[in-house]
Amino acid sequence: MAIVDMKKVFLIGLQADKEKILDILQRMGNVEIVEISHEENQGDGQGQGEDNGVFDQYYDYETLERIESQLAEIEFALKFIGRYCNKKRGAFTSRQSVSVAELEQMLRRADGALQVAATCRKLEQQLVELGARETRILSVKQQLLPWKGLDLPLEDIGDTASTRVLVGTLDSRGSLQFEDAIKLEFADREFFVQRVGENREQVGYLVIYHKALEQEIDPKLKEFGFSHVNFSNMEGTPAEIIDSCDNQLSAIMKERQRIEEEARELEVRLSELEVIYDGLSILRDKKREAMKLLSTEKTFVLKGWVPAADAENLINKLNSAANAIYIQLEDPEPGESFPVALENPPLVQPFEVVTELYSTPDPRSIDPNPYMAPFFFVFFGVMMGDAGYGLIIAALSYFALRKLKLKGMGKKLGMLIFLGGISCIIWGTIFGGWFGNAGALLGLPPLWFDPINEPLAMLIFCFALGLIQIFVGMGLKAYMNIRRGKVWDAVFDQGLWYVTIIGLIIMATISQTVGQYMALAGAIGLVLTQGRHQKNIVKRLFSGLLSLYDITGYFSDMLSYSRLFALALSGGVIATVINQLGLMAANSWIGWIVAAVVLAAGHGFNILISILGAYVHTSRLQYIEFFGRFFEAGGSAFRPLRIKTKFIDVYQEEEAV
Repeated sequence: MAIVDMKKVFLIGLQADKEKILDILQRMGNVEIVEISHEENQGDGQGQGEDNGVFDQYYDYETLERIESQLAEIEFALKFIGRYCNKKRGAFTSRQSVSVAELEQMLRRADGALQVAATCRKLEQQLVELGARETRILSVKQQLLPWKGLDLPLEDIGDTASTRVLVGTLDSRGSLQFEDAIKLEFADREFFVQRVGENREQVGYLVIYHKALEQEIDPKLKEFGFSHVNFSNMEGTPAEIIDSCDNQLSAIMKERQRIEEEARELEVRLSELEVIYDGLSILRDKKREAMKLLSTEKTFVLKGWVPAADAENLINKLNSAANAIYIQLEDPEPGESFPVALENPPLVQPFEVVTELYSTPDPRSIDPNPYMAPFFFVFFGVMMGDAGYGLIIAALSYFALRKLKLKGMGKKLGMLIFLGGISCIIWGTIFGGWFGNAGALLGLPPLWFDPINEPLAMLIFCFALGLIQIFVGMGLKAYMNIRRGKVWDAVFDQGLWYVTIIGLIIMATISQTVGQYMALAGAIGLVLTQGRHQKNIVKRLFSGLLSLYDITGYFSDMLSYSRLFALALSGGVIATVINQLGLMAANSWIGWIVAAVVLAAGHGFNILISILGAYVHTSRLQYIEFFGRFFEAGGSAFRPLRIKTKFIDVYQEEEAV
């Protein structure tokens, strides 16, 4: 239950063994490779220049770019085929297991997967082109719809020697006014206007008049906002062209269906693509790490970190696999930072999610998870305080964990929610919460007390939990001071505060006299010691006096734990209201159906917001009130070279059962 001890590893091997060694490191998954600094690579520089290095940095960008390009193509193919699969991958789809030998064999046939990706690219391009054609045809059709009633070939529309022929549109809101004005002014003149079609916004007109009227009619048309329309490069009547557009659109739809069917036929290659994708991802990760190595023509050097417990096994594996290899292990130098890996029991590991979302601890501090886990477990259950909700949460999370086979943070988060459900069952039983007041209606009394009926007892209980966690945080800080040889800091900065706070509590609850003496003794000690780093005695005493103000911070932190009380009551009250609404509706067989819907939807929603509220507020209490007492951040998480996959599980042949 601590931060894992790390060993610094230096390795020199032959270029001929480099790929084999990197494969071993990746399969073991317990070595983080780091880039060797410029200073570590310097020679003595005699006669060769000041910056001459013993090794060279080798960057195989070409190979890496090729692998990343292949990954991009296969990823595209996976998404493309996924859009047209008859059977969609669901959240509960099992991952296929592939041995290392099978993976290597399939990677040798990666060209086939790349051909599938090329086919997907071609089909996608065809779909894009069809889409562009469809857009153009729809545009033409939309343009011609207002002119569908014009029984005149568009190529014949044009001026004659003595007449003007115009087609154009007007805003539909002013069309009637335009027609009335035109008819009134040019009723007995050589002028013809016909409404030939319309849509919601525009009305289309055919206008024919003698050129002698041009000076009179053009201003009138302009006055009403007449917009000329050009049908150049169009032949046939609008109705004929629209019919042609419909035929083309129908042909495009059939072609699109054919392409989509061809895409669906590629579904049989989906599993192969997933395997190749993960295989290439593994190669890419290995190639990226290889770029951190230094090389000569015949040798290479590697620097990294390995957990101390794995060091011996690492040496044995590498020595048995390589023809010639040199390995050196060292402890971190004083003050040297090293990557942080945590080692905790299975029941504590899920709570690492909370710490990981906050920060990685300093490598020379302590792992907060074993001390935080019990509080998070208790607080989560207290905040929800409903055994019925806990049963649902635990059952659903257990099912998800079994079905999804999650790994990494996803698995930890699933386990965290499962344990939260267990805590809800425990505290819901203690408080008598079963889907709100349903337990009371069914004769299930609380084992201790009902928070809704006894809010003061609940509030005191929450403050007590907060005080315990604050004291634990202070104790951890004292422990860290003692471990670093700062015993008097532990006595003065944590011990005296223990005396002061406990004295105040005793004074308020048990014995005023005893409490006063304890609190006074602690306060005097704080005044005399908190300014001990000041050289001037006046400043020292003044700093000591100011330190007493920190008592407000302690009590403010305690008050923060009232959110346990608030969330417990709010969730219980909402659940009770939902039950009342359901019972009000249950006055007939239809009412019972409505009641069932109300109860299911209401409690489902309440569970979701309760989970979110419990997680967020419990985490906040850990981050601010608890971690703020002792936690030292600034570490870098341990990121070893390992097999990381998205779709498959890779196993060694000897691991198969």
